[in-house]
Amino acid sequence: MQTKLFQFDSPNGAIRGKLTDCGNNGSWVLMACGHNGFYHFGMFPTIQEYLASEGISSVAFNYTHCGISDDGDYFNDLESYKANCRRLEVEDLSFVAEKMMSGAWIGKPEQLFLFGHSMGGFSAAFASSEIQKKGIAVSGMILLNSLRTLNTRTPEIMEEWTKNGVYFRPNMRTKQELPQGPEFLAETLASDAEWDMQPVIEKLEIPCFVAHAVDDEAVPFEHGRTIFSWVYKNNLKNAFLPIPNAGHTLNTTHPMKRESEELTFFCQQVEDWIRSCVVQEK
Repeated sequence: MQTKLFQFDSPNGAIRGKLTDCGNNGSWVLMACGHNGFYHFGMFPTIQEYLASEGISSVAFNYTHCGISDDGDYFNDLESYKANCRRLEVEDLSFVAEKMMSGAWIGKPEQLFLFGHSMGGFSAAFASSEIQKKGIAVSGMILLNSLRTLNTRTPEIMEEWTKNGVYFRPNMRTKQELPQGPEFLAETLASDAEWDMQPVIEKLEIPCFVAHAVDDEAVPFEHGRTIFSWVYKNNLKNAFLPIPNAGHTLNTTHPMKRESEELTFFCQQVEDWIRSCVVQEK
């Protein structure tokens, strides 16, 4: 197994991250972090390590406009952060998927799975559709504590955001006021139109594994249950996993301070599900 950091340019800017290559060109998982996440956020390295121990390779990366311009965990580029939006995240995901499947970077994978946590799940659903339109096969999608809609703000926040064009959201970890910009606002206002997740995900025929923490404090459990109701008929391998006694990051922190039984349970279920999808393909 080979683990290494990488950085390359994309049409939207620099993309950096970490890959674990098991050297078998088998299944690869492309991981999409949440809105305030990054490739080495909390549980992400542990998930990569677990998958690698089972022979499953993975790529985790920072979006071009995540607001972190280095390999740190502090948002040091707030102008970039303010410009971030789901359009850019979908484009970044599609670009990395194309690079992975070209065979020029890592050796062409036999199977590509998308993994999205929180807002990353929302972006991954749209990206999966776009990636397949480009003729790239997607073997499955894993959504963990994913949003079902962008329309989650209170009327008071939306009024302030619309009036000012920017909304400053506090980040408890870094103690920063992080700016949500005008394109993200426009997407939120279009959550019942072009940024409506339901019609996009309902058309996906690929296997979908939807997992959601029952006690998620950031994205309520109903989001995951609703997403699964949209897809459960589309593929015999579709699965829904409620995770009891767990929060938004499955009882982990950044940086990781202890092992989490809930995270281990999730990883085990994902690994089994990926195996079943690969058997189905063959």
